[in-house]
Amino acid sequence: MCCTIESRNRSPQRRSFLRRLLSGPWCRTSVLSTSGGKKLKSELVTGGRDGVMVVDLGGLNETTLNKATGLATVGAGVRLGPMKLALWKQGKRTIPSGTCLTVGVGGHSLGGGWGTTSRKFGLMSDSIVEAQVVTARGNVVTASAKSNPDLFFALKGAGANSFGIVTRFTFKTFDVSEKVISFSYDYNETQQVNVLKAFQKWGFNAPDDVSASLSEFSTGGNGMSGIYLGSKSKFADVMKPFLSSLPAPTKREELEADYISTVLQNGGYKATDPSSVLGLVNVTYPFVTFKSKSIFVKKNGMSDAGVRAYIEALRRGSGYSILDLYGPTSAINKVPSNVTAFVHRDALYSIQMFTSWEESSDASSSISWIENLWRTARRFSSPSAYQNYIDVQMPLSAYYGSNLSKLKTVKKKWDPSNVFRFQQSIPLS
Repeated sequence: MCCTIESRNRSPQRRSFLRRLLSGPWCRTSVLSTSGGKKLKSELVTGGRDGVMVVDLGGLNETTLNKATGLATVGAGVRLGPMKLALWKQGKRTIPSGTCLTVGVGGHSLGGGWGTTSRKFGLMSDSIVEAQVVTARGNVVTASAKSNPDLFFALKGAGANSFGIVTRFTFKTFDVSEKVISFSYDYNETQQVNVLKAFQKWGFNAPDDVSASLSEFSTGGNGMSGIYLGSKSKFADVMKPFLSSLPAPTKREELEADYISTVLQNGGYKATDPSSVLGLVNVTYPFVTFKSKSIFVKKNGMSDAGVRAYIEALRRGSGYSILDLYGPTSAINKVPSNVTAFVHRDALYSIQMFTSWEESSDASSSISWIENLWRTARRFSSPSAYQNYIDVQMPLSAYYGSNLSKLKTVKKKWDPSNVFRFQQSIPLS
């Protein structure tokens, strides 16, 4: 039997219930938590297996900003959209995090959490200053730099369903009261190779106050979009090295607006109706059959031959890639790789590869295509992959690198019976 336990408030009684739940004999099998947002490879949560208990944290959905300290207390079940809106309303602040507003804070932050302000402020996991955790023994503990620092290390990049259930976070926040510029540039399909080359060259030296993602489609469509956290007068100089190296884009958009309007617009919601994002608490989506893989490209980027080979492999199937810029000038890469569980601190960008299918007869060809695309990228990049784009076929070393040994030690201490586990969780040995 697989069952789901829902938590609808943050009361002491609910926390007491969770402690008793985890100390019961039924939890000698497997316990997982979910923030209610999207999850790549859904069988990683329940696996369609009996003997799995899923704790739904969706009811822990409050966001409170302390204006004096700039710290925000965020429930583990909050979605990114409502969190961003709450922080804006309470003090025009933000926590660096993703653009998909339906994603849950818990899983996103515990696996790293790249977003449009991450090059300036770091990953979402880098902003965690404290976490409340229910352990496998049913105890409620605090993890921070001073309290249980080993657990704190593990949570910041490897914390999803391996060490305990995080019920509450404390994050540092950042000022976003000034207007920002959102931009997008689309290019002709004949420019796919050149656009990727330009993205790499520009991204290596791009200032940290600009973010960018490059979308490359198997149909030939491609374009770059992002946000600039600076003045309009300086924006042209920031983008000039990229734009001047390419033909004029087929479509060009540059819009100055306040931060929350830009967030809503990029997330597919009306900037004129910020409250619409509050409905994301209960949003659901139809079932989709897909496969996704990821890889990190190191700071020097792919060679010209690698870029050409990657685009050629991309064009042979049906799907797309999203390249998210990191880079040596980013706040992400300024954190040493051994300070948190997120080891990927020398990447120029990450690649998420995606394919989907409706008919089961198309599954084999779609999966073969994306596996070949990943192998092509691997020839010209690194063995590293992003843990928030989890894939059962990847070794854990791809996600955690040199930090894996330490994470196993933390696992033995905090979950010696391996209560919190799934196909890609941190093992005991």
